[in-house]
Amino acid sequence: MKPSAPTSVLDLGVDLPWWLRTKFGQQPVLGQHRLHDQALFSDDALIALLDRFPRQHLYAHSMGNDPARLEDNHRVAIGDIDGAALLTAVKAGRLWLNLTRIDRAEAPYRQLISSLYEALSAQIPGFMPDASQGTLLISSPEALVYYHADAPASVLWHIRGRKRVWVYPALDHRYLAPELLEDIFAGVRHEYLPYLPAYDHAAVVHDLRPGQWLAWPQNAPHRVSNLDSVNVSLSTEHFTAASRRRFRVRVANRWFRIRLGFRELSTREDGAMAWAKTLTQRMARNLGLDPVKIHQQRPSLRLVAKASGHGHGVEAVTGDRE
Repeated sequence: MKPSAPTSVLDLGVDLPWWLRTKFGQQPVLGQHRLHDQALFSDDALIALLDRFPRQHLYAHSMGNDPARLEDNHRVAIGDIDGAALLTAVKAGRLWLNLTRIDRAEAPYRQLISSLYEALSAQIPGFMPDASQGTLLISSPEALVYYHADAPASVLWHIRGRKRVWVYPALDHRYLAPELLEDIFAGVRHEYLPYLPAYDHAAVVHDLRPGQWLAWPQNAPHRVSNLDSVNVSLSTEHFTAASRRRFRVRVANRWFRIRLGFRELSTREDGAMAWAKTLTQRMARNLGLDPVKIHQQRPSLRLVAKASGHGHGVEAVTGDRE
């Protein structure tokens, strides 16, 4: 039997201090919630969820210890390993499980995410997203997520364990080149970015505990390191008229850069020029003049039972096996 989500936004305890409400979307802000009290996130509920969740939307990653060594990041094929074994592997190894678009697959999570944004909209002036979605994150002690920038605006709702999050200045060319952001919006590269430890001097750092949520400006680069326990978080993304304009302008700028050689185009997201650029790129796309090859990371490791029969480990994937 699937656990049900709460029916009242009051049950979720979503709160942002009043002095930060006008800063939402402009700087990193830290708020409170009570998702960690929900049965949806117990071990038993997670195991049942992993058993039934569509495997084509469940992604696993293994990683190294150095946030500057992106080459140690590997997608892991999990095959038909059951939910209990997957959770055991997370507890014992260095894995990060992403249950993507959980709102599509699981009605309780869809209701939960809707309630979270209803609560945010009630507190944040002018915040009215027209759509939202989410990914459930289940990860090992000391696992990390490499330096990256997401295309949509997002909120990280932390539920179990402790994690440290570094957030870097948004739309600052020193930390994210405009061309890389355009490629991320267009889907031709993953969100991972080149990282230097020197960037950390500009980061805002938060150690998250269960019952806290963190939001940052759209496209702000960030990275994550778990501390000493298994972590469970819900990462939600939201879409507004402003965020959709940013998407259209950045994708249009990429087309003008790649196809016509234009450089340093304005990133202004409103006005006649923004409208003309986005209309031109959309027409080019419809005419087949803007071909885009969507980037997909293929598994390079496989999760397997160890020879001893105790726990699970990873091995290299050879050829095209997944």
